[in-house]
Parts: sequence; structure tokens; C-alpha cells
Amino acid sequence: MPKFSYTAKTQDAKTVKEVEDAGSREELISKLRARGLFIVSVSEVKAGGGSAFSLSSLPFVSRGKRSSIKLFDLASFARNLATTLSSGVTLLRSLEILASQTESAKLEKILKNCGQNVRDGLSLNEAISKYPAIFSPMWQGVIEVGESSGNLPFVLEKLADYLEMRMEFERKIKSAMIYPTILFIVATAAVFFFFKFIMPKFSSLFDQFDIELPGPTKVIFGISKAMEHHFLLILLIIGAIGVGAYYFVRNPTTRKIWDELQLRLPLLGKIAFLSCLERLTSTIYILLDSGLPLVYTLDVASRGVGNSYLEKHLISVKDKVKDGASLSREFARLNIFPLLVSEMAKIGEETGSMPQIFKKISEHYQKDLTTRVERLIAAFEPIMIVFMGIIIGGIVLSLFLPLFKIATLGGG
Repeated sequence: MPKFSYTAKTQDAKTVKEVEDAGSREELISKLRARGLFIVSVSEVKAGGGSAFSLSSLPFVSRGKRSSIKLFDLASFARNLATTLSSGVTLLRSLEILASQTESAKLEKILKNCGQNVRDGLSLNEAISKYPAIFSPMWQGVIEVGESSGNLPFVLEKLADYLEMRMEFERKIKSAMIYPTILFIVATAAVFFFFKFIMPKFSSLFDQFDIELPGPTKVIFGISKAMEHHFLLILLIIGAIGVGAYYFVRNPTTRKIWDELQLRLPLLGKIAFLSCLERLTSTIYILLDSGLPLVYTLDVASRGVGNSYLEKHLISVKDKVKDGASLSREFARLNIFPLLVSEMAKIGEETGSMPQIFKKISEHYQKDLTTRVERLIAAFEPIMIVFMGIIIGGIVLSLFLPLFKIATLGGG
């Protein structure tokens, strides 16, 4: 009878590595599942001491793969991992297969490393937690619940549904942004071309006439000369401002200032707040629906809200709930979140349907956010056209004012 070497996890997440006789690989998997074990890997032990062929033993060459990791890659990974595990494929084998199939070279490398960590005895949650920049706290929370409950495929399906919903939401926003972005780039390029190449010709033309240039004309000629003689310096200043802004937002200390400030900006502040609110309620929904306790859910959701100012207040809510307070009362006490959140949370507490309630809240805020962004973009287009019309019209008028003056002197 063939011998098989297997690695599995018990219900309390302990690693079991044994060699056992079985009629076939499928028979051994059925036995192990009947014992309540979560299978990580199974390989046949050959007579010479080797094991069965493994995809990970092949040298893999990444051809035509991109280096970045997109939301699509993570959603596909969650969906495909749920499918392979549901089909009876072991976790280790699933990671090997999905690593070879992903379109991202970076994710391929990470999944191979995760597979090796799992082979060495770590749980999947412990393996992905080594890459917090790729797998968010929500990933870690969902997978931890799936592993502890023995229902990893189910929670991965939930996670994939959520990621695909976010993909569709981001697609709508990006599609709406295409036209205004192109309009802004073209308008900026046209103004730059005008100041850099056209204005110097008019400047040299007017220098031939002994006239006092009108104030608006002096201003635009001054801008043109500055761009002509100090173009690199201007680029360096713009670049320095951009880099400074980047580090201001990234630095943990100044980031706190920016996170609170952006919520108070006119128009954009409301959109930023709704974005955080939608992310928060969606995360609470998916984690509660996957089986996470409320306190742990709030801990994960606070870290994933994307705003340190809101995170600080959410941590205080978590601590109060941990001490026995109700979630709805703590949301109402903060006076930061809309009344809808605390009232709906109260209904969820009374009816025992918190996941469904937060699903409805997240859908509401996603629609609200999409509508506000689309309206802002729709208003941005005519505003940009009017603004550029004023700029171009001002430039043209500034050029014609000296011509009127020359014509008057010539007529005199």
C-alpha cells in the first residue's frame, strides 16, 4: 500500500506532520477530513525516499508578467483559492498553482514564499501577515476566522465578493475621471505652449515700438520671460513642492494633521469622509459576516479605515465595546458619524442581524459616494472650460491692448 506524507492543521491551529498508508491520495484526504484536520499538503513517498512530483520543484520563469499588484490580482487570488480548496486541493498545492497562474510577478513571488512558510508549519494567516502592505488587516482577520472555524473556502468567497465589489466601484470612479483629466492636461499643455513659444515672439515684436505696455501685458510677458529663462528652476520648485507634499502625507506625524484637515475641506472633505465611511462599514460587514467577534472586527476595521483621525476614535469605540458598551451608543456618543450609522447599528443589535445591517449601510454610502463624485466631476467639466476660457481670453486681450495702442499712435 502506498505511503503518503502529509501536513495538516488541527482545530486549535497546531501543525501535524505524519506519514500514513492509504489506498490513494483521495482516500487519505477523506480520512484526514473525517478527523477534523485542515489539510495543508499531501505527497506520496516513493520507494527511494523521494516524494511525488510537485509544481514547486520546477524552475519558474516569469515571462510577460507585470511587477505591480492590482486589486484584480488579489480578488482573483481569493476567488481561485476558495475554488481550489472547495475542490479538495490542499492549501500548499493551491498556493503553488495560483502562484504560477497570477499575472503579477510580485504576487507570484509572495505566494511562493507563503507556500514555503506554510510548508514550514505556519498557518496561512501567519504567512500572509508577513506582507501587510499587500494583505490588509481585513485579509488577515477573515483568513484567521476561516482557519479557526475550518471554513476557509466560505470566508474566501465572501472576501472575493467584497474585493470584486470594490473593483467595480473603483472602475466607475476612474471611468468618470477620464474626460476631466484629459481636459485638464490638454488645457495645461496649451497654456504652457503659449507662454513658452508664442509669447516671446510677441514680446520681441512689441520691443520694436517705443510704447508703454499696458499692465496686463507686462504681467503675461513677465511670466513668459520667467518660463523662458528659469524653466528648469520652475520645474525644480514644482517638483520640490510635490515631493514635500508626498512626504507630508506619508510621514506618521504630519499625516495625522492631513487626515483631520482633509475631512474639513469644502466639497472634497465630504467625499473623503464618505469614502472612509464606506470602507469602514463594508469592512465591518464582511468581517462580521465571516464570523469575527465584534471587538476584533472593530480593531481590524479601525486599522483599515484609511484615516488616522477616524482610526483614533474607532479604537476608543472598540475599547468601550470591549468593556461592555453597545456599539450604537458609542457611535452616537462620538458625534462624528452620521445618525444613520448609530440608529442602524441599534436595530442590528436588537434584531441580531448586524452583518446584514452593515451591508445595507455600506451599500447606501457606496451609492451616495458614487453620486457625489459623479456630480462633482460633471460640475468640474464646465468649470474647467470656463476657467480656461478666462485664461486664454485674458491672454489674447493682453496681446491686443498694445496693438490697439500702436494703431492709435499710427493713426495720430
